[in-house]
Amino acid sequence: MTTPSLPRPSTHFLLFLVSGLVALAGLTPARATIATEQGCRITDIRFWQSPEEAQIVIDLSSPPRVTPLGTLTDGTVFFDLEGCAFRPGRERYPLNNPFIQTLNVQARTDGSVRIYFRTGPGVTQRTFVLPRNEAKPDRVVIFLTEPAQNQLARRQQEQQEISRLKAGNVKIVVLDAGHGGEDPGTRGGGIVEKDYVLAMARLIKNVFDRDARFRAILTRTGDYIIPLERRRQIAEQLGADVFVSIHVNFNRVKRIQGIEVYYESPKGAVGEADRLVAELENQQDLVGGVGQPAVPVAAKQDIVKKQAEVMFRSGQLAQRVEARLAQAVPGLISRGVRRAGFKVLHSLAMPSILVELGYVSNAVDASLLRHPSAQLRLAQSVYQGVVDFLENQVQPGVDDSYVRYVSQVEAARRAQEERSRQARLRRQAMLAKSQAYTVQKGDTIPKIVSRFKVGKAQFLELNQFAANRKLKAGEVVRIPGK
Repeated sequence: MTTPSLPRPSTHFLLFLVSGLVALAGLTPARATIATEQGCRITDIRFWQSPEEAQIVIDLSSPPRVTPLGTLTDGTVFFDLEGCAFRPGRERYPLNNPFIQTLNVQARTDGSVRIYFRTGPGVTQRTFVLPRNEAKPDRVVIFLTEPAQNQLARRQQEQQEISRLKAGNVKIVVLDAGHGGEDPGTRGGGIVEKDYVLAMARLIKNVFDRDARFRAILTRTGDYIIPLERRRQIAEQLGADVFVSIHVNFNRVKRIQGIEVYYESPKGAVGEADRLVAELENQQDLVGGVGQPAVPVAAKQDIVKKQAEVMFRSGQLAQRVEARLAQAVPGLISRGVRRAGFKVLHSLAMPSILVELGYVSNAVDASLLRHPSAQLRLAQSVYQGVVDFLENQVQPGVDDSYVRYVSQVEAARRAQEERSRQARLRRQAMLAKSQAYTVQKGDTIPKIVSRFKVGKAQFLELNQFAANRKLKAGEVVRIPGK
């Protein structure tokens, strides 16, 4: 499916989490990325919207020179793309939705393009320059968020409904259709992942909703992307009993085929535990200030224990869903239960799995996945596997492989800390016996260690130099003592 372009904007939204974003408000032309000699031109403009956010994406042929944001008396915000071209020269897009009322793009006589936009009442905006990557060109993104009171009202309404369902002993199943918006996922065999998995999530929801014991809720209901951590947070806020992320797979080796069901890996869980502990420490710093005692080791132990218990349950969920899927469609084989550190699986609140329904790169899988009867069987199998898990007794336990992995990681950390401590003590002793030397023109590390008859390794360790370090005349180094 092609990405919608203005002036017939999509009603959907793309949300990116990109590390190293450059805020336009803090840019000056001197600090902004310099455009290529060929100049910059706008190649596409798109609009995406979700229930909570919206985004305007302006694709560019090369890195832009961007001026700081300005504001007109009527609240219209503007900025210039210097040395940039726009054809047909001027366009006005009257979007007239709750997020943005209008967008104007105008080529100017000084060789720049001015972007004007006016947001809806209470809407907050952030504007970023995003660099080119393998999948997307250089672009400017205007990110819009609905008023805070709207978000609060939605959360309160959701919580009231969830409380009502929980009071009736209704189980909450959150179905997560992967990808969306400008992130199409994989493609192959006539299937675009973002569209296919949304259709499958809706079908699975329909199966669940025929059973009064369950309420299935989708993380996304349209063609927009949600950040990976936000998908998990949605499920946690809804008090989900299980979380199931739906995907299809691709491999350059066309013969590879089959369904796969994933749950959290030990390595991924350790990384999440470290993140949570760091978050606790940061929160404590904010509350208690400098000098407060660190988060006790017990906090990490509690997190690990909870992870081990949830991962054990996730493994049980994965096995029961995989067992059903393996029998769902003749010819669509199962590759079994696997483990990976997918971000959507990092929850301490509920069992979580990710289902790859097949390989669209494989002709047999793709043909079966396109067939309506196979789709229904797959949807019913996901439902049956989740019901097997939720309605049957699952013995409590912990993920032993994770517990062992944590022990190995902690032992390796302690060993590294001890090596670092010994290295610090050794260097302190060396410093006490060392002498200063001012580097002369023509000096090199081999010449210096030869002149003073000291070991090169000692010299490098004492000065904390890399082996290929170049010396500069006038700098002061330390010479190891005898």
